[in-house]
Amino acid sequence: MTDLNPDVSVYMLTYFHEKYIRQAIDAVLAQKTHYSFEIVISDDHSEDGTVDILREYEAGYPDIIRINVNETNLGIPGNIYKARCMCRGRYVAVCSGDDYWIRDDKLETQVSFMDAHPDYAAVCNRVELRMDGGDTAYDVVPHEDSRVNRLYTLDDYEKCRRVGLHGCVMRNFFLTEEGREYFGEASRISRYVDDAVDELLLLMRGPIYVMDFASDAHRVVPSDSEHKNYNSRYTRLEKFTQHIELLNGLNERWGDRIDFSYHYAEHYAVGRLGMLVDRSQRGDYRSVVETIPQKFKRPWYKSIYIKSLPYIIRTVLGRLKRR
Repeated sequence: MTDLNPDVSVYMLTYFHEKYIRQAIDAVLAQKTHYSFEIVISDDHSEDGTVDILREYEAGYPDIIRINVNETNLGIPGNIYKARCMCRGRYVAVCSGDDYWIRDDKLETQVSFMDAHPDYAAVCNRVELRMDGGDTAYDVVPHEDSRVNRLYTLDDYEKCRRVGLHGCVMRNFFLTEEGREYFGEASRISRYVDDAVDELLLLMRGPIYVMDFASDAHRVVPSDSEHKNYNSRYTRLEKFTQHIELLNGLNERWGDRIDFSYHYAEHYAVGRLGMLVDRSQRGDYRSVVETIPQKFKRPWYKSIYIKSLPYIIRTVLGRLKRR
């Protein structure tokens, strides 16, 4: 019999994930835990064999797996919202349709932690980065030991010390109409960029703890048309535009409570470097910069132009180091 009130709802987003989705689902089904869980999957109008595979798993595990197939492509934030509203558990965990879990005690470890810390909004962990087709990590994020085994608050967010929401398990705020309305802001602010809004919304509900515990593998796939991912779908200028529009939306709603200047500075640095690379589109970059509120541009010695310098230097040095 289906558990209508599981401890954990694991939601997955799929979009052209025919090649990967079996591994993602199997890794969740392999969890060794005394907690009950369900898997909810929302497909964003895939046109490959992804949905056929989802139907197969739904038929094989009717007490665990529920799926939704969008009739049109909603974009990432919209599809996340749809999946989360399907979740019935006390907690919500996420595994992207092209990622997978590498430890069978993930849910047991993180849910036990959340039960022991009722004031925390979420718990995150380190994630292994693996190339498409590889089974070993070439990197682990967060890199710095100083970023794990610690709490993150709104003060960290303002200073661009990001959580990242790697391997996140959060309280299920989507069980109430108020919670669904609150987190629905993500899809209303941006159709393209989700994590930045989610991190802020969660931190406004409570601190987030990051564990020194790698339980997830993030598959790094090529940025080409075959893989239908974010990097392949949009140009450098389009992504810069989307991020500035996102910040403008965040600032419009919560600028009286939160200082977004360092976030603007970081993305302005990306745009500034983009102007150097995409010289024929300098005017388009400048038009986007003009949409940034004036309060972040004056006085000059406190402006995003000054605050962006460390980000520009860090990016240039990083690129030179990789050569």
